[in-house]
Amino acid sequence: MKHLLCIIFEDNDNSAKLLHELSYKGFNATVIASTSLNHVLHSESADTPIFITLNMLTKNRAFEENTTIFCVLDEDKLEEAKEIVRKVTNNFTSIHGGMFTMPLESYEGSF
Repeated sequence: MKHLLCIIFEDNDNSAKLLHELSYKGFNATVIASTSLNHVLHSESADTPIFITLNMLTKNRAFEENTTIFCVLDEDKLEEAKEIVRKVTNNFTSIHGGMFTMPLESYEGSF
């Protein structure tokens, strides 16, 4: 069975270290820039709409960027990838963020 491992870092500088470590161990992932809802709401001004479009996100860098990483993994590789994340983040004590997994009922592709 395949699983989705989602990792979110609030520190982009340290996410590069994790990406290098995952790649070195043979893992592949999709990486996107993201921001937290809390940060959006606290940084909005009177002229900033509450609904954000992708166009606004690419042109307006007022939002704090997080790194969100998606890995599709076989079940037997899941714990190894999670251990890499724990090692790089010192169990999320040195880097603010989190990770979660979800089993994928259906999956097609070549990750």
